[in-house]
Formats: sequence, structure tokens, C-alpha cells
Amino acid sequence: MRLHEDKYITLHDLDEVLGNAPRCNPGTVELALWDAVGLVLADDVVAPFDTPIMPRAAYDGFAVRSSETPGTFKVVGSVLIGQVPSGVLGKGEAYYVTTGAYLPRGADVVVPEEDVTVNGDLITVSKAYPVGKNIDEPGSYARRGQVLASKGTVLTPYIMSALLEAGVFKARFYSRLKVSVISTGSELVRPNTPEEALREFMNGKVIESTGSLVKWFMGNYMPYLTVLRHVIVKDSYGEIMESVKGALVESNIVIITGGTGPSDIDYVHEVITSLRPRYYVRGVKMRPGRPSTVAVFDDCRVVFGVSGHPISALNALTLLIKPFVESMLGITSTIPIPRVYGKLAGSTEPGRGLWRQVRAKVELGDEGYVVKPIRITGSSFTSTLAEADALVNIPPWVNEAKEGLLVELILLKETTKVKR
Repeated sequence: MRLHEDKYITLHDLDEVLGNAPRCNPGTVELALWDAVGLVLADDVVAPFDTPIMPRAAYDGFAVRSSETPGTFKVVGSVLIGQVPSGVLGKGEAYYVTTGAYLPRGADVVVPEEDVTVNGDLITVSKAYPVGKNIDEPGSYARRGQVLASKGTVLTPYIMSALLEAGVFKARFYSRLKVSVISTGSELVRPNTPEEALREFMNGKVIESTGSLVKWFMGNYMPYLTVLRHVIVKDSYGEIMESVKGALVESNIVIITGGTGPSDIDYVHEVITSLRPRYYVRGVKMRPGRPSTVAVFDDCRVVFGVSGHPISALNALTLLIKPFVESMLGITSTIPIPRVYGKLAGSTEPGRGLWRQVRAKVELGDEGYVVKPIRITGSSFTSTLAEADALVNIPPWVNEAKEGLLVELILLKETTKVKR
């Protein structure tokens, strides 16, 4: 086992410590694109042929011969999108075509319908049109052999639409990595009804939320994972050990919430080290979330330990877990977290060399986002997540984030523009 000597390391150091760990290859599966949104492409996807395969109309209008414009034409038929024309355009003839429809053979220009005069089945075109005007030629969307989406790309609905348009209907994808979420804490409960939750709350219990936040985050921003199970275990070395060992058998990624601090009843460190991981890092220089841990057992099995406080866990998810897993899978293009930039309207506490995440209220003004840090101390004030509009990411080299500084935001809510 390789244990990093420092208790707290930087995110950059973490990359170096774990950079030699093998990249995960979870196996591949060939799927129809519409069944694979959220998965990671295992190969480059190339255009199978020129697209469009035939000349297409770029406007609703009339397909004619350019050499006969200006002039009068007889409308002899129509071609709608989704149809393949069977006729051949004769001299002095026109076909009505809709946007995206293939042109009949012989046509080399489309005259928009607003630019013609219609008289029964005759149309009059008043000016000359050059060859190819208002036409999408074969290969104008994509050329055969062109790379449309690269290996390591997470398939989004937008990319899927583009690939379908180019005639790509299936591809090879990495199988989803399996995840187990283990929430530790004898105080945690998962009630079945609001009434039960109220009773437990009044008796001093804590309604589990951090593990649920982890699952939500992964479902929205890490769809190439699938959560197999989410369990709650008590602060017991034996129970935590049994749960982690079981999770490592059936999962690629285990996320443990709670039990990562220095307390005598925080058993996660003891459990992980006794399982002899190949690489182990305890503590990362970020705030909140300094107790976060990473343990790599092999190329496709890793355990993350994060704080039981939702705010700390969220910071670990955005700064540590998501980038780390993307590196494991070789992901180069993924689902974006909503990040924008804005200017601080007040200062924050000194950073002391830590990556830190500050909760803030945000207003959208004429010159962009105005960021007002919420004055709080500690990560346990979870209620401020309901008040906050955004999380402000401040890097360790910025010790004093003062008013006017341009900062990166992770938006938690959509902010409407302030009316003046």
C-alpha cells in the first residue's frame, strides 16, 4: 500500500500521487444511440457516408433548373421531407419542395416560395438564380470518414441528434461503472413518511440527506455511473467493514459519507487502511471537505470518503470525485456543471492555501453576475444551501478574495435579471 505521508495534500499533488494508477476499462457494449445517452463512447464515431446523401432543399420553395431562370415553370409535383423523389425534372418544369426534402433529378436550384408568382399550376421566377442556390449539397453536413464524436465523449441528447442526422445509429460504449453509497452514522435515519421524519427529528435523529445528494449529483452530472445501492450503517467498525467489503465485490466505486474525521468513532480510515489499498490519500487541501479521502484498490475499484455534511460532500463531488472518475474513464467531453463568472460584491475570509468553496447570493445585472458571499463559518450550516444561489470556487493562490475579483460560480439556481 502506498500511503501519502502528508495528512492534507493539494488537488495537484493528488493528480501526481495517483497519476500512475491504471485507467479503468469496464468493458464495452454496442448500443443503439437512443439507448445510450449518458454513456461514454469507446471509439471515435465517423460518418459512414456523405451527408446528405442527395441534394436537399434549404428552404420551402420550388426546385427548378438554374439555366431556365428567370422564367415561367409548370408545377408537376411535390417532394416533402422524408420522401425520395422518383421523377426527373423536365424542361420548363418545377417541383414544390419543403425544407430538408431531396431534390428531383435535374433540379439544381430552389427558389423560395415567397420569391415566385403563382398562377394556378404555373409559377413565375423574376430573376436569375445560380447553380446550388438554397441547396444543401451531398457532404455539406459531413464527409464520409469525418470524425463526428471522439472516443471519451459522453453521449448527450445534442450529440445523439447530430449523429442520427449523419446516419449513425449505433456505437460502442463503455459499460456504466457501478456505485455503492454508504452513509455512516448512528444518528442517521431514512423515514418512510413525513410524520415519521418529524418524530425522529424531534428525538434528535438526523434525516439522511448527504447520500441522497450524492446520488442526485451522479444522476445529473455523471450519468455514465449507476448507483446499485445506498445503505445506512451505524458507527461501528464491524458494520462499516462488512458494508465496504461487500460493496467492493459488486461495485467499481464506493462512496462513504461521514466517518472521515479524527474522532474516535470515525472508523472509515481504519477500515480502508486495513483493506490494503494500492494507493491511499487521507485529506485534501480544500474547504469545506478537507477530510476527503481516496483509496485505489485496482484499475476499476476506488473508494472515496467524504464528510457527512452535504456542503462538504458537494465540494468533494465537484472538485475531487467527478474529475477523478472522468480521468479513470478517459472522459474528454462530459455533462457540464453550470459554471459562470461574476464579480465579488464583498470580500471572503483568507484562504490559507486551500481550494475553497463559498456560498453566495447572486444577482444578474447589466454587466453580468454580482456575487455576494454569505457570511457564515463552518460547513455544518446546511440550511444556507437553500439560501445560496451559487457556490464560489476560489483557488488556493488567491489568499484574499476581495471586492471586484472575478470568480468562478457553480450555479445552484437560475437567477433572473435585476430590474432597474
